[in-house]
Parts: sequence; structure tokens; C-alpha cells
Amino acid sequence: MSLLSSISKNLLMQPPSLSNLVILEKKKNEILNRWPDIVVLPNQKDRELIVQEIKSRYENDDWDDTPMSLVTRGALALFDEERRERDDLSELRDFYYTQIELSTRRSFLNSLFLVYLSTYQPKADHTYKLASALANSWSYTGPIGQLLSSNIPQILDPSAAPEAIASKMGGMQDCWNELKSLGLRSPHSPGVMDYAHLIFVENLKPNLHERTVIEKLFTWLKPDGLKAKISGAAVSITAILDPWINKDPSKEDLTFITENLLGLYGDPREIGGGVWTGVPATHLSVLERWLVGENIRFFLDVVSAVEESHMWAPRRAFWLSLHEQKRIDKAWVAFSHFGARYANKLLNSRNSRGSLSFGHQIAGGNRADTSLLILQIGNKIVVEGSHSYKVHIFKSSNPKAPDLYQREYNCEYIRMINGAETKAHNGNWQGWVEERI
Repeated sequence: MSLLSSISKNLLMQPPSLSNLVILEKKKNEILNRWPDIVVLPNQKDRELIVQEIKSRYENDDWDDTPMSLVTRGALALFDEERRERDDLSELRDFYYTQIELSTRRSFLNSLFLVYLSTYQPKADHTYKLASALANSWSYTGPIGQLLSSNIPQILDPSAAPEAIASKMGGMQDCWNELKSLGLRSPHSPGVMDYAHLIFVENLKPNLHERTVIEKLFTWLKPDGLKAKISGAAVSITAILDPWINKDPSKEDLTFITENLLGLYGDPREIGGGVWTGVPATHLSVLERWLVGENIRFFLDVVSAVEESHMWAPRRAFWLSLHEQKRIDKAWVAFSHFGARYANKLLNSRNSRGSLSFGHQIAGGNRADTSLLILQIGNKIVVEGSHSYKVHIFKSSNPKAPDLYQREYNCEYIRMINGAETKAHNGNWQGWVEERI
């Protein structure tokens, strides 16, 4: 007895009425729309056990009490990167191809179609054989199969499917939801969608200097209520930054891009890895240059709002002029508790999908409201502060000089570090700073 006939026999012992089938189909579609990944991804440590269990049942022709979930999970494990070319599993793979071709069972075919999509590799033998087997039984896949055939006729053509999907995405504004409406229930899934994503980004590149195109890519990378897409993220970041290697966007677009990138993938200065490892140094330097200016402006915007002082206009002009002269290499901000509250309110009011990162100034007492701007300028570390906090300049070789990108700073501790030169904001303090940097 075959795998599918045995499973079907068990399930059809008490056939439901037609009305019950309609209700079940409706409920199933509601579940699939909310939780699109109907094939549960097995843990890496369990995959070999699952495959060996399926192989044993196949070799012994023993399919009694075999749940469909085991069959579909076994397919995902069998066709993953580790096992899809293993010689000892070739007969089992052929068995799956045969079962797909012979099947009329919708749930099985839809599950194996998702296996085809998620394990897709260009020119791979298993991809072509899965596609060919599915094509022979496609008429039994039901509404989802017919919807996909109508919207993306090339979906079972391994040589054309990614390009066809990417072409559709090019005409969409909200790729995630519009792809779902075409029948692709999990647009960020691995496999064919990874390759469609790369083509989609490549197609966008000539116009990624335009705000609407940048917004479209960000909307695809992180749909509302979902996590950001990780696969292909480095390619996306590189494409977004590429137009700005030799020039800068408008101030508004620069802030929009910066806050979104950090909101989606974290601050590369803090995390030092993740998707950022795949971004070329030339493009990372663009973002780092922007972040210097953004951190300085962010600090000045916040402290100007929370501290009443006539001194902030000249301070803004001075620090931003040093940035425009490209003299400031790195910048970081540490806000007081009150400053952090205002900073978060300011970030939330902006039309972006992310935010700038910052640290926290934790000293209490009469320094509880002090916020800090920490700069690296050549071989010097410069600390600027609010609420009459003096400018502190350290040699970067000083082992106790504050490091940038820390989560917490104590401005009273910094004030007590030996070796710093300090200056209050009076007289020609700007000239004093320039002489020492």
C-alpha cells in the first residue's frame, strides 16, 4: 500500500458531509491566511531522525498511522541543503516525486508545493523534479494552485519563476500583501523568494535615489507587524546606500534612510555584525558619516528643547561646522532620563520605521539632567555636555578615556578621570577646542 493511499484510507473512514467539507475548507483558508507556513519547519537536530523514520516506513512499506505532518516535515528535511544530493536518499526522493505525480490530495500537494518554493535552487536537480511532478498533478491543488497559475504562470518553471515574481513586485506598492493576494502565502520565506528578492532589488537600483522607491523597498523589507527580512538584507542595504557614495541625499531623506536602516537592522557601530557584515566598507562608511551628523543634530535638538540656554545656537553652529569639514570621525549620544524621554517622543513623531540609537547618562544628584555628546576627532575623545557641563578632551591613548557606543555613561565619573583638558563654554571656547583637536 502506498503512503498516500494508506493515509487517505485512515482519513476517509468516516467521510464528512458536503456541508461539513465547505465549513472545513473555509476554516482552513482562514488559518492559512493568518498562519501561512502550514509546513512546520523541523529543527535541524531532528531532521535526520525524521528522514530516517520516513525511509524506514518506505523500505518496509509500512504506512499505518503515518500522520501527514510527518510526511511533509520529512520532505522539508529530505530536500534541504544537507540531504537533497545524498546518494543514500536518492530512492526516497524518487518515491516522493512519484507520490506527487500520482496524488489527488490537495493538502499533500499544497504542502509539497511549499517545499518546492522553500528549497528552490536554480539549476538544482531536486527543484526541477519537484516542479515537474507538481505540474502533473497541479489541477488537484485547488483554488490556491489555480490562483497562482493565473497570476504567475511561470511559478513551476524553475528557470523563470524568480524573474516572474520579481517582475510582478516591480509593479506593486505593498509587495508583501500584494504577493499574498496572488497566492504566495509567505513572501519572506526562503528559496525561490530569496532569488526573487535579489532580482527585485537589482531592478530597483537605477531609481533608488527617489524617496518613493526607497519607501517601497523598506515596506517590503519590513511589513507592518512583522520582523525585518534578514535574507538578502546586506544586498538591500548596499543598494539603498549606493547612490550616495559621492553625494548626500536631502536632509529629510538622509534622516529617513538612516533611521529606517537602524530600526530594521540595528546600529552597525554597536552590534558589529549581523547583516552588516555583508555590506561593503565603502557603503558602511557612507552610513557612518551620516550617523556623525545625525547624532550631533539629534543631541542638539533634544538638549535645546529640554534646557533653556542661549548657548545652544553657537554650539550647534560650531559642532556642525566641524562635521561639515569632515573633522569628526565618530559621534555618540548619551541622554539623561528626561532627555531620553523627550528623544523617544521626538523619534516617534517622525515618519520613519525605525529610530536612532543612543546611550544613557546615569549620574544622579545635580547631574541627573545632564546629557552627553561623545566625539572621536583624530586621536582625541571629546565630551560635550548639557547643563553647564564643561568640554572635556582626552587623548584616545588614555586607557580611561570614555569609549563610544556604550549603553551607559556617568558624567561625574568622566569628570574625575585624570588627563583630561577641560573648558567651560565662555570666552573663545571654540578656538580652545580647535587648538587641541
